[in-house]
Amino acid sequence: MKTIKLIVLILLTIVFIVYGIGFMTYRGINNTLLDQQYYHSVVGDYEISTIVHGQLSEMIPPIVRDGLTGGSPVTDPMKKAAVDSQVELISKAITDALDEEWIEVQAVMVTDDVVSLLNGEKASLGSVINLKSKLDDIKQNIATSLEEFSDGELIAIFGAPRAYIPMIADQIVGELGLPESFVIADAVDTMAPGVLATGTTYLEIMNTVFGPLSWAIIIVFLVLCMLFWKVGKGLQWFGISILLTGGIFLSLTNFFSNLSRTENLTGANLESLPISTSTLQSIVTFTFSEMTLMPILFLVGGVVLFILGVVIHKRGNKA
Repeated sequence: MKTIKLIVLILLTIVFIVYGIGFMTYRGINNTLLDQQYYHSVVGDYEISTIVHGQLSEMIPPIVRDGLTGGSPVTDPMKKAAVDSQVELISKAITDALDEEWIEVQAVMVTDDVVSLLNGEKASLGSVINLKSKLDDIKQNIATSLEEFSDGELIAIFGAPRAYIPMIADQIVGELGLPESFVIADAVDTMAPGVLATGTTYLEIMNTVFGPLSWAIIIVFLVLCMLFWKVGKGLQWFGISILLTGGIFLSLTNFFSNLSRTENLTGANLESLPISTSTLQSIVTFTFSEMTLMPILFLVGGVVLFILGVVIHKRGNKA
């Protein structure tokens, strides 16, 4: 009978440890991916706006060139020189207008909106990036750059002298076809249809399985340990169980926080990402560090309960 009890308790302990790891993963996600302050820290501390601005600086010139040439190659040397000048001028005007400070503000706004949706605080994404003022900035930047050209150069490139700079700038911005606003919900539906709905569904399941119910499961397992082994040994068993749970979770986070190990395990090519490996490693390390509170509490609680169980068991033997 004692052997059967031991086998049953071992099986229950394995289930409890697996559930406990899931519970701590859930808590870790809540402290990071579902926390607005986490994104504020990542965007502000790890120069995300600088990275995005750098990517824009690389992406915009080819787009501008295709817009000017219709995607056709330009072989005439004079025309090519004119196109090159326009590409450089327009690209710089756009990237200067979409500066890092503005990008950071937009990134924080969008992440706040997404987090609010995932947390069930709103039914749909509502953030809209207003580009109207930036179109005016781009126009002004273009006009300022055109002031550096002589009449002859402007006539050669744009077919009009310096007196027409405001009209040239208006024409260029109009031909860019940039919208006055960018609706995030529409962009997400186009690029990743259904992904937010799927994510929200999974989060609702996690909230059900690992929400308030988790504390009831922990208490039930503690009671079962005491019923199987009485109070002293029951506390020891329970203490060891939560100690193992916390230790395993910390070991897993330590393993996956190392990008080189994760890359070798998954086969992912992280160097292809538009972010340096060192910065990505810093973000991953920060993310997992935000998940350590609960497993540390499990470790401390496990040690305390084990010691308490030993004391109670010894007193019971003396009595």
